[in-house]
Amino acid sequence: MRGSICGVLALVAVASLPMSVASQVSKSQTAATANSKASSPVQLPYMAEYKIVQVQTRANGTSITHESKIVTARDAQSRHMTATTDIPTSADEKPMTHFLVFDPMAHVTFTWSFPGKNATVMAIPFYGALQSGCGAASGGIVSMDCETKPTNETVEELGTKTIQGVEARGRRTTWTTPSEYIGKHKKHVPLVCPTKVSSFELWRAIDPGLAGLTVRMVSEDVQSGKTNKELVKFSQSEPDVAVFRPPAGYEIVSREVNVDPCTSFEGMEPPAAPDPLLPGSPQP
Repeated sequence: MRGSICGVLALVAVASLPMSVASQVSKSQTAATANSKASSPVQLPYMAEYKIVQVQTRANGTSITHESKIVTARDAQSRHMTATTDIPTSADEKPMTHFLVFDPMAHVTFTWSFPGKNATVMAIPFYGALQSGCGAASGGIVSMDCETKPTNETVEELGTKTIQGVEARGRRTTWTTPSEYIGKHKKHVPLVCPTKVSSFELWRAIDPGLAGLTVRMVSEDVQSGKTNKELVKFSQSEPDVAVFRPPAGYEIVSREVNVDPCTSFEGMEPPAAPDPLLPGSPQP
């Protein structure tokens, strides 16, 4: 497990947590966190690496392929780190890695990039409180001549398999959305209103201690193309505490949270929260 994961994180070192940010966490929040952990399964520490391939097809039939790598780590204190690296498409480009750390002990998040010089730390409210009152908006899309009809959803259970030593259960969901011609101009040639079909396949770890860790994801849609996320390395061991802090020498800047909690906190929640690549999950 000390291959490419260690290469991505080699320059990560421990930096002091600003006392001004840590002091924002109230005693009631600390007590609530302790009570929540007492009723939850024991969370196992791990480090995991994923390969992500996204393919989009242009209108002229050509395709664009984008590759990236995600390294995640969680320790026994439920601290969670995600490092996302975009794979350059040419030898002239240098890779950039973006880090996001959620620390429930201090209830703060760190964000920084490597290469870089600055890191941002934010104190945030509880994720459960953020989600209260957040609802999903839905509705048909009406164009000039076509109107979408209710979507039909089918679910297929795929059984279980072991991926990189992790036993997982899979499920595939398919959405079919027909549309109907509603043009009223007699001189117009009726359009062929297409039926939109999208699918989502997800494999999650069965072990409750891994909190539904994603080991494989395949998403396919006419507009967004096809995305494959695959677990390629996995180690169930305690990560070095250094991976949860910005590198030595980085300037730490405190920032207050002033964003829409329903759409802007992806990645700041505990590891059991929705995967960033799942349908409906807000994007960073």
